[in-house]
Amino acid sequence: MMISRKLIRTDLNLLVALQVLLEERNVTRAAERLSVSQPALSKTLQKLRDSFEDELFTRTAHGLVPTPRAEELGGELPALLDTVDRVLGNADFSPETFAGSFKLLLPPILCESLLPGLMADLHKNAPNVQIITAEVVPHYQDQLKKGEADFAAFVALETERDILAEPIAAIAPRCYMRTSHPLVKKEMSLKDFLAYPHLRLYLPGLTRENTSMVDDVLGQYGVHRSIVLETTQFSAAVGVLTRTDSLLVANAGFQEGGLYRERISGQELPAELQRMIHNTHSGNRGKMSLMRHTRTSRSAAHQWMRALLMKHLTNSSEIIRPPPGPAPLFPDGAAVGPG
Repeated sequence: MMISRKLIRTDLNLLVALQVLLEERNVTRAAERLSVSQPALSKTLQKLRDSFEDELFTRTAHGLVPTPRAEELGGELPALLDTVDRVLGNADFSPETFAGSFKLLLPPILCESLLPGLMADLHKNAPNVQIITAEVVPHYQDQLKKGEADFAAFVALETERDILAEPIAAIAPRCYMRTSHPLVKKEMSLKDFLAYPHLRLYLPGLTRENTSMVDDVLGQYGVHRSIVLETTQFSAAVGVLTRTDSLLVANAGFQEGGLYRERISGQELPAELQRMIHNTHSGNRGKMSLMRHTRTSRSAAHQWMRALLMKHLTNSSEIIRPPPGPAPLFPDGAAVGPG
């Protein structure tokens, strides 16, 4: 191939810096990721401006805003840099020696359950890997396409052709309460479950406001629970749990990281409620998937991280299974709620 003089003179490190600046939109954060000083990165930015004959970014109170030319380059750089990375990379990929970062787009509640175990695993087996997390937003597929993120976990109703979606096995929800709650040491019945006030998490993009899967199922049986707080803040909900007799239904696993282990306790949902969920909702439930761009399919580092994420996202002992044996929904015939 004919190699242009401009390509011969181009420093590939400039393109790496440009990609990081496009992702961070902030000189301080970009300098930290590149392990250089801010003055050094400012000089690099000036070289980029000279090379492309464009300002590339304008400074505002909210950070760097890319010019149209920079946005155009941002659409091409991820694929280019991934190709260069594969060409330069060692075919014998080793997590122990690999140094790099991965950006994950995650719902807040998933961070609670995923990160403690994931980071402990990385600390032991891949100490030079950096994880960057951000909250998943509706345009997450665009972020994956532009290389602004490596993975996203979301309820994927539809995905674009170049987005790979791998379903995450449904994890059985549990009922959480403070460690001194009256229900901690007893097998919880549906009547017990409905006798206490409840907290409900609203996760934009994952759940609907003013309802939940549990409430939808209970409603089909003509009963409901008393919701005293609906919030998007998981840590706030845990704080309320520790000071009241309220209950919270949430995905299993987050307490295993130790952050809340001494403060709250989790139990299986009442067997009656598990059967109700299995009989009325299992076929309609949206499933969360781990998503990535096809561009990363041949990257040994991304394949390794994908497997590691799936390992920590799915705990086989907690995968939803039908509860055993038929039984009456309300064994003693008593009313279980306001109706």
